Amino acid sequence: MIDEKTLHKLEFPKIKEQWLHFAYGDGGRKKVENVRLSHDFAETQILLDETEEAMEMLRYQDFSVLYDLPIIDHCLAKVEMRGGLQSFELRDILRVLNAVKLAVRMTAGKNACPRLESYFKKLADNTDLRKNIEAAVDEEGKIKDTASAALKNIRRQITASRARIKNYLQDFIHSPDKQKCLQDILVTERDGRYVVPVKQEFRYEVRGIIHDESSSGATVFIEPLAVVEQNNHIRAMQNEEQREIQKILNELSSQVEVFSEELRLNQEILSCLDFIFSRAKMAYELDAYRPLINKDGIVDVVKARHPLLGESAVPISINLGRDFDMLVITGPNTGGKTVVLKTLGLLTVMTMVGLFIPAQEKSSIAIFDNIYVDIGDEQSIEQSLSTFSSHMSNIITIMKQTGPNSLVLLDELGAGTDPTEGAALAQVILEELRKKNARVIITTHQSELKSYAFQNKRVENACVEFDPLSLRPTYKLTVGMPGQSNAFSIAERLGLDKKMVLKARELVPQNEIEIGNMLRQLKTSRVEYETAIRELDELKHFLSTEKQLLVNEKEKWRQERESLLSKAQEKADAYIREMRQEADEAINELKEVLKKRPEIPKWHEIEEGRKKLKLLSGKPRLNSVINSDKPNKNRINIIPGDYVFIKDIKQKGYVLTKPDQQGQVMVQVGIMRLEVNALQLEHIDEQESKSYNFRNSSFLEKAQKMSSEIDLRGKLAEEAQELLDKYLDDAVLVGLPMVRVIHGKGTGVQRKSLQMDLAVHPSISSFRDGRPDEGGHGVTIIELK
Repeated sequence: MIDEKTLHKLEFPKIKEQWLHFAYGDGGRKKVENVRLSHDFAETQILLDETEEAMEMLRYQDFSVLYDLPIIDHCLAKVEMRGGLQSFELRDILRVLNAVKLAVRMTAGKNACPRLESYFKKLADNTDLRKNIEAAVDEEGKIKDTASAALKNIRRQITASRARIKNYLQDFIHSPDKQKCLQDILVTERDGRYVVPVKQEFRYEVRGIIHDESSSGATVFIEPLAVVEQNNHIRAMQNEEQREIQKILNELSSQVEVFSEELRLNQEILSCLDFIFSRAKMAYELDAYRPLINKDGIVDVVKARHPLLGESAVPISINLGRDFDMLVITGPNTGGKTVVLKTLGLLTVMTMVGLFIPAQEKSSIAIFDNIYVDIGDEQSIEQSLSTFSSHMSNIITIMKQTGPNSLVLLDELGAGTDPTEGAALAQVILEELRKKNARVIITTHQSELKSYAFQNKRVENACVEFDPLSLRPTYKLTVGMPGQSNAFSIAERLGLDKKMVLKARELVPQNEIEIGNMLRQLKTSRVEYETAIRELDELKHFLSTEKQLLVNEKEKWRQERESLLSKAQEKADAYIREMRQEADEAINELKEVLKKRPEIPKWHEIEEGRKKLKLLSGKPRLNSVINSDKPNKNRINIIPGDYVFIKDIKQKGYVLTKPDQQGQVMVQVGIMRLEVNALQLEHIDEQESKSYNFRNSSFLEKAQKMSSEIDLRGKLAEEAQELLDKYLDDAVLVGLPMVRVIHGKGTGVQRKSLQMDLAVHPSISSFRDGRPDEGGHGVTIIELK
């Protein structure tokens, strides 16, 4: 397990201080303070799932129901020991119960977050207890007047008595013969009893009880004798009030005891939810992402930022465990080497408590069995330990405890003693840790350790870069390149004599000079390589963007083409359906007209004409349909009210509408309404118009008197169906949009029978049962086509 000393070195307590600010209430803050790290892969996965779901929920609503929730453990412990609760303690319990009610209501029917849903489902909404406490205790934790009838009566009497006393004392202090005795014209209280301020020299002029006097002794506070009895009555009623309040508190405390286990569970669940949402809020604050976790010791964080450095943090990328298990970081002091160690250690710890990390999305963190850290100067005067001794003591302990799934972070390995001996010890330590298959990152100034990294498998060099021009570190970490000494450049830039710098360079061994030159060449080559890679990536991104734009344009063109063709085809199909429907309607109406003629109609001729109409054109060409909106020069001038002759069916009628864009006109022929092309119409003379108008006057009268409802109650099924069919035909002819059929409720047989027939009726658009204000199930409302 990771001890508190290690967490302190990684500055995790400072993370917890930030974390505490994101908890809503005391329960969540307590969870943060007592948080423990999870070394179990599945458990850590669940913690991260919870944080992710909480972030998703916070996108749509703030769970302020958890805000400032109190901890009620002491209240529950008191009632379990048969103790009575005070009103402010009942208020705290009520706040928890209200939070449960609101949390359940806010998440009802939302199953998108299964981890959090499991918490919400466990919440027990104690409705009765909540209502009982709510009826007795107000938001300030005081007992309401309405808590009981007896308490309401007592407080009413107290209020009435106070009013009587105040009225009397107001008259008393405004009495001319009493004002000379008073220090001030006011009524005040002492020990819950109403008194008046009397001058010291007139204390015997006012009969009553002295309750107090001013600090100067110039004023005495006297309760006039006339109100003593009323004040005594108030005091007695106040005692009675306290007894009634205690009775109410005891009764509510007993109810709380019954539900104490549920209340304790509710508090625990709300605290857990607060703990989870605090992690989500912190993730938003840090602009953090969920890390991918593994059990294989692989770390790959991209553009990670130390969470305590804020915007000043320089992003670093670290990988460990895939190509190499050890990373040797070299570079100048204050260059950011220690920050790299703390960043990786801290991000690992944050992941193991369910926090998201400030790094690029899909960064990987391994779940280690333990993390060992040796960072900082820990020399101890009391224990007679130097810096080197202190570091070595820590490293010896780490060596004993390290296993294959451990993360070891060592700062300034081999420092604090002779460089040659320190480097030798450092190599031995690294070799031992390598044999244990641990994941190790060290920082050092020892050149021998750079060579060790070059010479051994699964070990890699890294450096923190330094700008020799500004004499400042860049804090950027470069993996695969050892750090280069900049002492001579810095000394020369700071003003050291050039001859002295040159002489110092000559004292450096030749092999060190060659290594330095090699490192400079490698760094130059690496910069050129990275520049080329960056330019290629930019070009690749540009080409990819252009390709996507072309694909989108092609898809847009294809969709527009299909849309145009589809609309044209739909228009053609609609035209065909319309023509066939009009043909069928015309033939049916013609049959009805011919039935009324004396001579027998030739039905086979009519059917033959119908078949010919059915076979008309099949599907017309798209161009002819699309261009059907163009005006026709051969149309005659037709206006509503004109009396015309329809050449196709050799019938006469009067025009109801103007020609539309297709030249179609609505014509009334007897009891029928026909939609006819204007080219098929001829004007008739005025004499024939008058006679036609006379013949059709009965139809117009019928249209004016047509009712919008029909009553079928008491009719047999067949008779009702026949009446309804005839009524619907007339309603369609006169143009009623909606009708109301009254069939009564009864056994529901007639309603069911009628609605079955209505479902297939060609003239009906839709139907429904009536609303309560329309007649309910005893009425069917029909919308006509």
